[in-house]
Amino acid sequence: MEHGYVILIVIALLFISMYAFANFSVYMEKRKRKMAKKEEMRKEALRLEEQARKQEERNIKWKKMEERRAEMKEDLARLEEIKKEWIKKGKFKPEKNKA
Repeated sequence: MEHGYVILIVIALLFISMYAFANFSVYMEKRKRKMAKKEEMRKEALRLEEQARKQEERNIKWKKMEERRAEMKEDLARLEEIKKEWIKKGKFKPEKNKA
């Protein structure tokens, strides 16, 4: 019986290692899922950020296009006014289309 405590400690270590080995795979699986979820959330955040950035770029382009369109309308209206003035003064005679 002098080595009884040593044998009990060895048996206890054996059971503890079996318990740890059995639960290690469960722990690793939970950790993998948690890391995968974090990665998925990170990718989703990046996707939303990219989407917002692209929408902002589209809005800027749209605003420029609308400004240009308004500018062109003003130019056309100004040219029409000049044309009318020239017609009144007799400097410009409109050509008749021969169709």
